[in-house]
Amino acid sequence: MNPYLPKYEKLFYRNLQRYASLRDRIQRCVERVIADPYSQTEFLGDVTGKLNLKGCRSIRINRNFRIIFVICEECRRIPGCEYCFCEGLPDNTVVFLTVGPHEKAYDMK
Repeated sequence: MNPYLPKYEKLFYRNLQRYASLRDRIQRCVERVIADPYSQTEFLGDVTGKLNLKGCRSIRINRNFRIIFVICEECRRIPGCEYCFCEGLPDNTVVFLTVGPHEKAYDMK
């Protein structure tokens, strides 16, 4: 299997700065996702919170914090994926959308 390529959205970078005290834990989770994005991650259903996160996945950083991301090869096959930022990217790309406390992450804040 080819390694996955990371791509980071602006919201992910902004929140990474906001939660600097968790930066090392976040980085370890990002590395785990890049190594195997299907392992120990949760596929999000049609509606989570107020947004339709169909096609997205999450991984736990700790009890309360999550990383929300999409895997291009997966989200391209899902009709109605609103967070597919994969246009022009290879299938083996993981797009990291946001990181933060459970409530804010699932609301894409």
